[in-house]
Amino acid sequence: MNMPSNQYDVTKPRVRQQRAGWVPILGVALFLLILAAVIIPGQIVSPLARHEANAVEGLHLLGDLELRYAAVHPSQGFTCEFAALKVQVPSDERHIHAGFLSSDSFEGYRFLLSGCEVGANGVVVRYRATAVPLLPGETGVRAFCVDQTRELRYAVDGKAENCRPL
Repeated sequence: MNMPSNQYDVTKPRVRQQRAGWVPILGVALFLLILAAVIIPGQIVSPLARHEANAVEGLHLLGDLELRYAAVHPSQGFTCEFAALKVQVPSDERHIHAGFLSSDSFEGYRFLLSGCEVGANGVVVRYRATAVPLLPGETGVRAFCVDQTRELRYAVDGKAENCRPL
């Protein structure tokens, strides 16, 4: 039973065409899977990272405002009142978010000014600003602290009392 050679030759290109049709589809599917593997974990981590970055930025801002306050009020020194710092914000400050100084919580973190220590001359010479996650593990992982030295510290357990230098 011999098949005519021209019939055999005719089907061979069809098989190649059918196989070649799957290659672009598999390539696109592989590309989408790789893209999903890269994007999905980033979407899970990015809110935590964004909240922590905002907390650090907030503490840097509080440190700047404390320095401005102490410079304008040399007989008082630093302050432990957010309302007093709010006055020190320049009108052209772009990275100030609405409500940052009017509430003790912002972007998943609770901010606190404490530890105001009065020196012998009656001037506040020390303060401590902390940022603690509102919901540890969800809105942030680490706590952050800064004081009059402006050295940023952190605590891996999310508790401000355990802050240590970076």
